[in-house]
Amino acid sequence: MPIAISGALHDLPLVFFDLETTGLDLRAGHRVCEVALLRVRGALVEDYLGSPLRPDRLLDPQAAAVNGFHDAELRLAPRFQSVAGRVQRMAHGAVLIAHNLPFDMAFLNAELARIGRPPLACFTLDTLVLARRLLRRPSYSLAALAEYFGLPRPTHRALADVLALRGVFQHLQVTMAELGVVTLHDALRLERGLAPGVVEPNAPPLIARALAEGRALTIRYRSRSSPESLTRTVRPIYLTNEPYGICLRAYCELRQNIRTFVLDKIEAAEIC
Repeated sequence: MPIAISGALHDLPLVFFDLETTGLDLRAGHRVCEVALLRVRGALVEDYLGSPLRPDRLLDPQAAAVNGFHDAELRLAPRFQSVAGRVQRMAHGAVLIAHNLPFDMAFLNAELARIGRPPLACFTLDTLVLARRLLRRPSYSLAALAEYFGLPRPTHRALADVLALRGVFQHLQVTMAELGVVTLHDALRLERGLAPGVVEPNAPPLIARALAEGRALTIRYRSRSSPESLTRTVRPIYLTNEPYGICLRAYCELRQNIRTFVLDKIEAAEIC
């Protein structure tokens, strides 16, 4: 059954998830080495999954220092294929929630693609983005937010981090409700910088068409890091309202990640 975007968040199934990986760079062949999901509806826990995974590659020393895994123990763990069906069933008909969500979604969908399964197609919320919209803190890491809210500190193991994530989200929900943000639709707008009563930003016709049709764009973009404009292929996701202007949030093929592009710095665009 399709999820109702107008539904109140506390009535919808929410899936909090976190991954541990062998390293940070998906392009370098890094893999998921632990997965955890917690599916809840209101105060009811509907399902949970936590499992180390055999990544079939060595851990980066920096990653191992953070998550505490050893290559020898991971060689005895099940492969992702053994939990893929359950991951998809838990995510079905739910809102997926993670901290720095693009990172985890990219790795999770890459694992699904490796075994010939489709990517997850769900509504998503990113607690990192929501916290930045709602709070003024020196750090927005999951550990810093958990400490701020008086929650048990996450340990960089997936299941412990998922429990911390749920607690952080519950606190953010209270702040959102005080602003009148109670539905999924409201929360998705807030994530884009659109508080209740703020009108939707207008996109230039070509970008509006790409958004409506799900088409990729080739853009020439003038970034702060380069004196000359660069040509990039991007897949638009939505427009955001930022203090420095209206922006396009899009998946950048060059960086293999989701990036934010200020509309005023896009010098040219063409639909692919």
